[in-house]
Amino acid sequence: MLQKTPPDSPERMTLARVQVLLDRAGFRPGKIDGLSGEFTQKAADRYCLSLGLPAGNQFDISGINSPFRLYSISEVDAQWIGRTSSDPEQQSQFKSLHYGSLWEAVAERFHCDLKYLRELNPGVEDIGIGSILRVPDVMEFSPQDVVNLKRLLTNSAKPLHPEPTPTPIPNSSLYSLENRPLPFDLSQSIGSPPPTVAPTQAPTATPSPAPVHEPVRRLVLDRTERLIELYEDNKLAGCFPCTPGSTKFPVPEGTWRITSNVLMPHFRWDKSVLESGVRSDNAHLLPPGPNSPVGIVWMGINRPSLGMHGTNSPDRIGRNQSSGCIRLANWDAFLLCQRINLGIQLEVR
Repeated sequence: MLQKTPPDSPERMTLARVQVLLDRAGFRPGKIDGLSGEFTQKAADRYCLSLGLPAGNQFDISGINSPFRLYSISEVDAQWIGRTSSDPEQQSQFKSLHYGSLWEAVAERFHCDLKYLRELNPGVEDIGIGSILRVPDVMEFSPQDVVNLKRLLTNSAKPLHPEPTPTPIPNSSLYSLENRPLPFDLSQSIGSPPPTVAPTQAPTATPSPAPVHEPVRRLVLDRTERLIELYEDNKLAGCFPCTPGSTKFPVPEGTWRITSNVLMPHFRWDKSVLESGVRSDNAHLLPPGPNSPVGIVWMGINRPSLGMHGTNSPDRIGRNQSSGCIRLANWDAFLLCQRINLGIQLEVR
């Protein structure tokens, strides 16, 4: 691994540009830190393969002039700061499981290692609404986007991913719920009276719209690599670092299906389930929020109590063990949940 030099050193700037490019392209390198970690290399290898290049090749990063931009902390960021606790009984009394600080919220918003964010902003200590920070120039993640999407889906009375397959989110650094295509269609055809035509004039035929090809998607979880690969029409289209269970509770091999896709889920914390896999009556129902143990989304599979979900510890993805489920960073889980439909295949190897 690259020794820690200042974040503006040529080596770390180059690696930050690589990480930002990979992150934007959907080949997620883990937390952005300007260092050459294993998930950056794994993402780079798979990005090369997607381009038809051998793994290990260099690819063009000239489109990333600077890996950073400036960001002004908003009132929305501040609304997601609140009390925190590591005690499930106390957590169950909260209305939401918020971030503990604005530093944590901004780091997660920009897929960034918290220490790296502080390195990018030397001498900055107390921050608040209106504070301007230097951040990685990636697609922003905000819990408010998750809430807004959930509200839209609830009001439309549609499931998260009805057929046809949703349009992928574009690789844009200017990410917001308002200016990107939604992963579902809320529009309805509204009839209008036909135009008035002369009795002798034949009505003009309306051409049929060209059929839109919707790729067939599937997921592959490589437990050894600790990586979820996304395929579209059998072509590698993205990857996401994950924590795939544990030695005691491994994610079982086989081909499974996604059976649920729940935004901002409540979580039933049961020590017995976590330690032995056996459900007990001594449990706590934890409220939703970015600091929930299951993060901002639950994607269940057709195995009891197993699924893919977010986390409250993104810095430990791929470096710790879980109680049988598949953990992803919240920003990766939110992107992935918008790229899948119910029933999509998950192959565990």
